[in-house]
Parts: sequence; C-alpha cells; structure tokens
Amino acid sequence: MRLARQKDIIAIKTRTGRVVGFHAHNLQAAIVDDVVWTALGGAADAGAPANGASLAPLTETVSAVELDEARQELELWNNEVDASAADAVLPKGIRSLAINVAQLCNLKCTYCAAGGDGTFGDPMKEIDLEILYDQIRMLLHDVPNGGDFKFTFLGGEPLLAPDALRVIHRFAKLQVAGRDIKLKFDIVTNGTLVTPKNAELLASMNCHVTVSLDGPPEVNDLSRPTKAGKGSTEKALEGLRNLVAVKDRLGSLSVGSVFGQHFTDVVATYKFLQPLELDSIRFDFAVGEGDESASRAYMEGLSQVADMAFEIGGERELRRLSMFDLYFRVLDTKTRIRNHCGAGKTHLHVDTRGALTTCQWFVGAKDEQVGFGTKIDHAALKEYADPLVEQHSCQTCWARNFCGGGCMFVNKTKTGSKHKKDNEFCTRIRHQVAKGIEKYAEARYKNDGSGRNEHCETH
Repeated sequence: MRLARQKDIIAIKTRTGRVVGFHAHNLQAAIVDDVVWTALGGAADAGAPANGASLAPLTETVSAVELDEARQELELWNNEVDASAADAVLPKGIRSLAINVAQLCNLKCTYCAAGGDGTFGDPMKEIDLEILYDQIRMLLHDVPNGGDFKFTFLGGEPLLAPDALRVIHRFAKLQVAGRDIKLKFDIVTNGTLVTPKNAELLASMNCHVTVSLDGPPEVNDLSRPTKAGKGSTEKALEGLRNLVAVKDRLGSLSVGSVFGQHFTDVVATYKFLQPLELDSIRFDFAVGEGDESASRAYMEGLSQVADMAFEIGGERELRRLSMFDLYFRVLDTKTRIRNHCGAGKTHLHVDTRGALTTCQWFVGAKDEQVGFGTKIDHAALKEYADPLVEQHSCQTCWARNFCGGGCMFVNKTKTGSKHKKDNEFCTRIRHQVAKGIEKYAEARYKNDGSGRNEHCETH
C-alpha cells in the first residue's frame, strides 16, 4: 500500500493495484482512475509524510492531456465544500466516569502501566464508596433530561470487588429514577474471575464487557501471567464461556489485545480470537522507548488481518475489529473527530481514594490531578477545552479527522509532554486509517472499468 497527496486529496494505491481517492476534509472516499495516481505524484509508504509536491513522470499509458484534465479535476475536488460533513459535537459537561473499583490485580502483566500489579503505586486497594457516591450524585445531577452517562469499571482487576460493582450500579440507577437519563455500564476485566455468578451480575447490569486477552496460550500466558508466574489463558477462556452463556443480556462482549515490544504477531492473535463469539475485537499498541521496529511489525500484521477478515466475512467481519468499525462510521456519517478522547472535556477518572484525573493512565500522577471528591479544579480543566486537533497542531495531517489529535498519555510517555506528538504513533494511525479507507472503498464501490472518477459517489 502506497500513498500520494496533494493538499486535502489523498490517493492510496492498494495491494491489488487499484487507486482509492480520499478527501481529507469532506471525508469522501472512492475508487478513482489510475491517472489520479500519476497526477498526484509521490509514492511514499502509507503513513509517510508525503506531500505530493513533485509529479511523477508521464508513462506511455497516460497522455499529457489526460494528466492535465486529472490535475484540474483534482483541484476542483480539493476546493469542494461538502455541507453534509461536520465536526463531531461533544455534549457540555462530564458525561463519563471511569472508576478504579480495585487498585489490585491477580495477574502481573509484563507491560502493565499500573505499577506492575494494578495498584498504580497506591496501597489503597478498594474504592472509597462514600466519596464515590457523592461524586456520582454530583455528576448525574448535572446531566439534563434526555441525556446519557457512562460508567466504566476498571482496576487493577475490578472483579476482585464484585460487591462494589453491584452497589455502585444500584446507587447510580436510583439517582436517575424518574428522569429520562440513559445509563451505560462498561467493564474491562482479565476474565479469570468471571465465574457464573459474576457473569450473572454483569448480565443483570446489561454491562458492556471487554476481556483482556492477548492471543493464544503460548503468547497470553507469557504476557499475562499470574503473580505466581503461571498461565492465565485457561481461566480467561473459561470466563469468556461464562459470559457467552449470558451474552443475550450483556450490552456487548469484546476482547481487547495489547501488542508492543513484548509481542507483535497480530495475525496469530486474530486467528485465535476470530472463531470466538465476540461482538468486537480491539487491538492496542503498548508504547515504550525504542518501539519503532515493533510498531512497524504491528502495522504490517494489522494490514494482513484486515485483508484476512475481509476475505472471511466482508465488511461485517472486518468491522468486528473496532478500529475499522470506527473508520467506516466516520466515512458513513462524515463526522470529523476533533478529539481523540473526551479526557477533561466529557470524561473524568476516579481512583480508589477519590482523586480525579482526566485519564485512567494518569492515576497517581499528582501533576495530572484535576480534583478530589466533589471539588473539581475547573481552571485545570480549561487546559483541555480546545480540540486536540488544534492543541497538537494536527491541522495539516490528512488523517486528523479519524485520529482526533492523538493520545495525550502516549505523547507524555514518549515525548514528556501531553501535547507534543509522538511521531511513531502518528505513523501508526495513518497506516491504520489508510487501510480502513482502502477497505471502505473496496466494500462500497465496484470498479466497472468505465474510467470514471467516482469521488462524489459515497454509497
């Protein structure tokens, strides 16, 4: 897959030799004539910062007249304004709270970013419910009728405290009784503690469940061992089976897999997870110093998986991979993402003591705390007010409207500043988005051989 660019027009040459055109601002994508590739010039790898400034030489099959016409048409397309494309609008106020129900874990993952044991370095192991109740009461009071609010249960391992989940759910539901407010409950768990009883608890909450599982046993047992150094895969799969048994009463059932310097075989993981009864599969990359070669191996594997998924089940199977589902939704709705996440805008995170941060990965960092209990530092939140695309100077990146400015935690980990971009992350995102656009065009358009430029056809 190669990429060429001229202003807001991108051309992606796929593995099959077809050319996909994309308008970065209008979010239009379609299969286009081969002459577009020559007219745009540049043949950088997908994700590389090509600007298409120099044109490729004429070939025997492209005349000067055809090339000139293509340039004119591309300039017209670049200048088009599609009124149906718009920026995503975030609701006013906090509409999501992630809760560290337990800062303790029964596993010891090799890449753990929570202190290696789920504690974030804090001896306070279980949530202070009295403080949390006050926070929930305050936050839900500010949600207007007709609004919604999401609670996400995290850890450590949240199922070390199932009784806390039960009472938090009940308390939140009581706070909105008689009000037209929709509550959503999510949980991220390693799955090893999902007994039939805990599965029933999550089903009673209509919970959206994500089980962390990095791949087949020979991989997962190494990256996600117990504290005693034993494998955890068998217990996690047993937990998944218990969840499948109540799947009709869950909000959704997903698996999240983490790659990085510890492991990059995305294909092996997908082959292992694909037969499971999952609504979606989420792949993430654990950043670290010197991760460039691992990042590129991950990107190559992800491209193979996208092709594999599409061959297995077309668009539907491809969109079980959560990142590609997002890219399809962006293109279908023409909604430009301006924020990679809602951190500090619509989302807060609370640790077991009641300290508030904007992101789960900022727990324990004093300089990232934006409140405690019911006292929120609104002056600190002003730092997050502007769209991340603007804060991170992403206005010229062609993938900006899919990425939304990038991850502040990744930036801080790699560059030392939340708002200074990690170039490797940007390369990785552009590669993923380019593959998503390629598959979107492949799913939605047919190349009829007429030679027509179909860039205005969106369905």
